[in-house]
Amino acid sequence: MKSGIKLKILGFTALFLVALFVLFPINNLRGYIFDRVFKSSGVLLVSDSMHFSLFGMPGVRMENVNVTLPIGDQEIDLWSQNVTLKLALSGLFPPLPGGSVKISELKKGGDIYTKIGKGQNSIAFHLNATQVNLEQIGTRNGNPPLKGLLNISSDIIFNETEVIKSSGYFKISIKDLLLIQQTISPPELGGLTIIIPTMKIGKLNGTLNMKNGVLEVAQFKFGEDPNSDLKGILNGDFKLEKKIELSALNIGLTLKLSQRILDNPEAATFKSALTGFQIAPGEYSLKCNGTIQDFINSPLYPCKKMD
Repeated sequence: MKSGIKLKILGFTALFLVALFVLFPINNLRGYIFDRVFKSSGVLLVSDSMHFSLFGMPGVRMENVNVTLPIGDQEIDLWSQNVTLKLALSGLFPPLPGGSVKISELKKGGDIYTKIGKGQNSIAFHLNATQVNLEQIGTRNGNPPLKGLLNISSDIIFNETEVIKSSGYFKISIKDLLLIQQTISPPELGGLTIIIPTMKIGKLNGTLNMKNGVLEVAQFKFGEDPNSDLKGILNGDFKLEKKIELSALNIGLTLKLSQRILDNPEAATFKSALTGFQIAPGEYSLKCNGTIQDFINSPLYPCKKMD
């Protein structure tokens, strides 16, 4: 008899805990949680519901989610059917404790999965993006700078104390890439405004491999389609430092504009900005060396005409 009473008490206790911790508090506290996230990171979250995910590693699942990520004067505004945040292990030797984020069924198409693990001296980062529609990346006035379908696969382990031990890879491909007209004002041009016209690029494929703390460009080409307005090949490397802004870029870039762009009066300032790098009519070659901070301060200054 006493045994039966104990089982009933345990059963009622289990049901109470499920109702208390799964159905009530986390869903009703999501406003507070989202507010704390926004104040600490600038990331704006909105969802219809939130509850614990009980399958596999413990985590939180949200339905009908809008995520706004600020990136300088740009922002990524993503709406998805559901977002799942879980505890996760990253890396192999040894596995590093961390977390994962799965963004499923984006409003304009695509899925994103990422894992981040933190060890005593290293950070493991994994990213997988599948058929992500780039129109979901927009400026603050809502106009997307790019169109196309993005795929990314990446696994990187960054050693914070001995950068030379960092390793990994980054692969990117974009289909039907279209650059929408943009206006920029590089500080080195004294306030001169450059209009970058709308250009059809087509395919982009890039592979970067990290070895000894250096991210080498194994392959990076774009605009190989016959009707592309902009064709290019990128090579070089990116040497990582403990402070990311001190990491150094050493790259070579060749560009070729289509006759349609050369004849476009709206491309006048864009062609003028490239004049110093011209090697033939409509063809340009650049060699750029500098730190990330150099490029932030002055995008064109670290670049010279390639010999």
